[in-house]
Amino acid sequence: MRSSVNYVVLDSSALLAVLQQEPGGERVAEAMEDTDTDVAISSVNLCEVVSKLVHDGIGSAEIRLVISQLELDVVSFRGEDAYGAGHLRTATQSLGLSLGDRVCLALAGSRNAVAWTTDRAWKKLKTGVKVELIRN
Repeated sequence: MRSSVNYVVLDSSALLAVLQQEPGGERVAEAMEDTDTDVAISSVNLCEVVSKLVHDGIGSAEIRLVISQLELDVVSFRGEDAYGAGHLRTATQSLGLSLGDRVCLALAGSRNAVAWTTDRAWKKLKTGVKVELIRN
């Protein structure tokens, strides 16, 4: 099944869903395999994923190998992204979104992409950034 989205930015929860074979992970995997869909993640969100995997006892070499095999564009966090994420604090504060969450949203907004997450609170956001939940 092909994705109808052309550019997707993953939250760390969406990438973890693939790596840990959680519900919704298959949707992300399909998007990564779809040559018509670009899938990206911020280096900040990738850091969160690596941190979680290390915490779960997975070795550094295995983490690098698994992530390197994914069709994933890792976008470096730049100064402009810092301003974008910082400006989202007020709009996201009441929902408890983290810095990593705001980084994902800022990257998606700057690229006119859709942010994919497992966090249901994101559907309540009024930021102008397109958000989709990868789980029902």
